[in-house]
Formats: sequence, C-alpha cells, structure tokens
Amino acid sequence: MGPQEVIWIAGAAGRMGQAIEHHLDHARYIIMTTDAELDITDLEAVNNYVDTYRPDVVVNCAGLSSKELAEQDPTRAYKVNALGARNLAIASAAVGGLIVHLSTDDLYPGSIQHPVNEFDKTLPPHVYGKSKEAGETLVRELNPRHIIVRSSWVYTALPTDYLVRIIEMSRKGETIEVPANQFASPTSSNTYANFVISVMESGEFGTFHASTEGLCSRYEFAKRALELAGVPTTNLVGKQNPEDAYRIELENLMIKMTGIFEMPRWEDDLKAYMADHGMTA
Repeated sequence: MGPQEVIWIAGAAGRMGQAIEHHLDHARYIIMTTDAELDITDLEAVNNYVDTYRPDVVVNCAGLSSKELAEQDPTRAYKVNALGARNLAIASAAVGGLIVHLSTDDLYPGSIQHPVNEFDKTLPPHVYGKSKEAGETLVRELNPRHIIVRSSWVYTALPTDYLVRIIEMSRKGETIEVPANQFASPTSSNTYANFVISVMESGEFGTFHASTEGLCSRYEFAKRALELAGVPTTNLVGKQNPEDAYRIELENLMIKMTGIFEMPRWEDDLKAYMADHGMTA
C-alpha cells in the first residue's frame, strides 16, 4: 500500500472505529470518518460519498450490535448489518477498493465444546448473529477484495465500557454480579485494531478470526482485571444461571496459516492494555 492512500471508516464514532482511527498511521493515510451523518443503508448516499472521495479502503465499523434490539426489530437489524454492509461492498468494489468488514463470534451457537475456525459451519442462534452472517455473505458476493474479521468479547477503556465500570463498582464497594458460565476469549481494542491494520496492509484477503489465545469465563476476566487494578475482589459474585451459559472459542487458523500477526494470550493482553491506559495498581 502506497503513501497517502485514502481510508474511509464508516461507524467511526463507535469504540472500534475510534480505536482503528487512533492506531492508523496518520502520516501514511488520508483518513475519512463518518458516523450517523451518513446513513450506510442509503445506497445512493454511500455511492455519492465513495464517488467523491475515492477511498482505497473502506472499513465497516457500523452496525446494530444489541441482541435485544435485534430481536425486537429484526428488520432494522438486517437493514443495518446486512443492507448497510451490502452498500459498502458495492460502492468499494465500484472504485476497486478493499473493504474491511468487522464481524462477530455470534455467528456460532454458544454450545460448541471445541474451537471453531474460519472454515467451520456457522449457525447463528439469534437475529443479531443471523443479520451479521447475512452481511458477511453480501460482502463476499459483491466485493472480491474483502477482509472479514470476527472477534470475541472486545473491551475498551471508555468510561461506559464493562472494564471501567466493574473497577469503579469495586472501588465503591458495590456488589458485582458476573456470569461464571459464559466462556470466550476477551480481546482488547488495541489488539483488535492492530490486527485489523496488519491484515489490511498485508495484501491478504478472506475471513479471519482475531481473538486472543486462551479461554476464560466472564467471572475469571473480571477477577483478573480487578486484581490488576488493585481493587477488592471480595464483592465479585459469580452467577450460574443455566439459561445464560455459553462457550465460544475462536481458533485463529487464518492468522496461523498466513503468519501475519501474533495474538497474545488473553491474560497478557489484559495486563498490557490496562497498563497502557493507566489502569493498573
């Protein structure tokens, strides 16, 4: 990729949009950002934007990510997650651009007792996952120059995010109830953003899993985060509601085969992320 290529981040106000923009080399790229002011479900608006700015890369961080809202309004979920992705794929293909589409581990049911790789069959158990799967399909069909990235339990240091909230709750002596029977691979926004940029610059294409190595429960993650922050863990309570149980472990098979990135273990990623943001004791 040459200098001063144009990158358009759609959904730039979201946590991953912010993280990717932050980690991009601003001397190397011209970075265009949009959020609610440009409706990605409006094909004409998307085409007009792309015709004007001619991005070399479109990074799709936009989406409806609430499972509850998706169940309440499936049409809206599909419109944003599938139709919006379709529009970005069409527009980027028209100018010969690359599309980087952010997806999720929610394409898999939460009852698989083994790691799933990029070639395993997906079977989303809810509307949100189905709408994201539809978006992936449309991206693949409409722009051969595509990269689809699925990750798991992405966290940030934003004030409203889970990591910050549980630390503040512990400092205040509040009870923190956390599921002890939900398992996945928590991944920091730093690691996720750095992977997205690495694969974007690699010349590779296709679908990539991008989560940290190792598996933990939400309870284990919360306990380790509180320990690193130097705050009490005695008010942390593990819940065991059978209806909420799940286990999803992404295998980063494409990363291993291409060798374009080295994923840290979740414990090391959490420690490095908290230290980077001044959150450790």
